[in-house]
Amino acid sequence: MNVIADADLALVRAAQHLRFTPLDGLMELASAWWFKGLVILGVGLIADLARRSRLPLGLICGVVAYALSEAAAVALKGLFERARPSLIDTTLNPLVAIPESAAMPSGHATTAFAAAVAIALIHPRLRVPLITLATLVAVSRVYLGVHFPSDVVVGAALGTVIALGVVGVAQWLREGLRRADRPRSLRQP
Repeated sequence: MNVIADADLALVRAAQHLRFTPLDGLMELASAWWFKGLVILGVGLIADLARRSRLPLGLICGVVAYALSEAAAVALKGLFERARPSLIDTTLNPLVAIPESAAMPSGHATTAFAAAVAIALIHPRLRVPLITLATLVAVSRVYLGVHFPSDVVVGAALGTVIALGVVGVAQWLREGLRRADRPRSLRQP
């Protein structure tokens, strides 16, 4: 574990030295609560509307995955109780206020990936832009100095797993409803 902790700290220090003032604003924007929520979920809603679906499945799956991943991240933060980078190394200078919660896993990365992956599974043509947005959110947390890289990697993995589960359940329910709507003569035994 010391190897990971040392690598994490080295990467946060490197990110601090690579900061570029014009990029600071973009990273702060990508780290805003509404970016990881409203922007990514809004893409899902727009895709559902464009598809003219009776049921906005992308948005529904995105919202459910977002909510479940937020709860999971909060629970795991309490379990891990990992300090933020600047609390471990006081020479680090975060660009935004340090959240009071623990660092592991990154809630931003968890929720961004949960929503993005869920919507991308429903609307496959949007995979690249959605995963790019979620990645930008995750990277911004390290760039801003409030998370270690492993915090965002764990968050991204957790969000992805939750999204896979949510979409799997949604597809199972949708298929069950389709079977129930078929006339008895067309149903398979």
